[in-house]
Amino acid sequence: MNTYPMSKQKKISILIVLSFFIFTLFPTISLAEEAELNFNVTPHFPASQLEDSTSYFDLNLPANAKDVLGLTLTNSSDEEVTIKITAHTAYTNVNGIVEYGKTASEKNPTLTYAMEDLIEVPKPLTLAAGENRTIDIPFQMPKKSFEGLLAGGLRIEEVREETESEDDNQGLAIKNKFSFVIGVLASNNRSTIVPELELLDVFPDQLNYRNVFSATIQNTTATFVNQLEVDAVIRAEGQDEILYQSETEKMQMAPNSHFNYPIPLNGDAFRNGDYVATITARSGEHEWTWAQKFTINQETASRLNRADVTVDTSMNWWMIAASGLFILLLIVLIYLLIKRKKDKNKKTTTAD
Repeated sequence: MNTYPMSKQKKISILIVLSFFIFTLFPTISLAEEAELNFNVTPHFPASQLEDSTSYFDLNLPANAKDVLGLTLTNSSDEEVTIKITAHTAYTNVNGIVEYGKTASEKNPTLTYAMEDLIEVPKPLTLAAGENRTIDIPFQMPKKSFEGLLAGGLRIEEVREETESEDDNQGLAIKNKFSFVIGVLASNNRSTIVPELELLDVFPDQLNYRNVFSATIQNTTATFVNQLEVDAVIRAEGQDEILYQSETEKMQMAPNSHFNYPIPLNGDAFRNGDYVATITARSGEHEWTWAQKFTINQETASRLNRADVTVDTSMNWWMIAASGLFILLLIVLIYLLIKRKKDKNKKTTTAD
């Protein structure tokens, strides 16, 4: 099985990540296109680099060995630039895509070694206008040998005051951050590891303020899971009818990572009750199938439904008015029946 960090190609190109923090529903694309990147990065590979890897660090070293990750930083602007370098362990995001330049919100318990502990990044450094500077970043392999791959990346970004652009007509405010991300792989050997997946949990959740069932799928092995396909269905316990279903292809999982696979409710509200999730995952010739029971209580359903922007949780005033009218008519009817009975009893007493 291909163990390189991209499922469609054997090489990872250096990713230029343009992260836009946009505080509007209608961002202006032209502002991103016109923005300038003030520096460039060129990697220099050590002797331990595997020959067929030319655009990301791919090291094969014995236990406790040391090497360096070389970078040439070029300030292409006419002003000084401050650059920050951070190391990150690869993880799998909610879309089934491997992230190399960010830190997971939660460390996977099967992860033995983190890239942050193996790479000694420098303090932020400042380059004069037009300056080139080559730096060596120390890399220390774990003291104990291990099977499989360690995966992560170096994030190289400019430290600058947040740039804000505002359109007087639309009131747009955009803050931009620019960075390079270079992948880093490390191993003691390149023996083949058979991937193994587990289903940890299924629970009611939200994604982008919309109700979803989240199925936590975990890769317990030190290898990439490539061309991952997931088919998930949700049923009420004891019923055959499929309530919700989701199918996704061409995903990838980082070594020793997990992610919450979303099964959307498509605008429906959560209902309390007992459910069963049946999930099948495939990668090449490998396949895993799980059936997981779970329960949604009324408190959780109400809380998530109130937060879902597509679920109408406002009061139905027509229903309230109709219910009130029904109760009023019922009271009047009971009053008339009681009054009629009293009048009848009074007539009977008078006759006697």
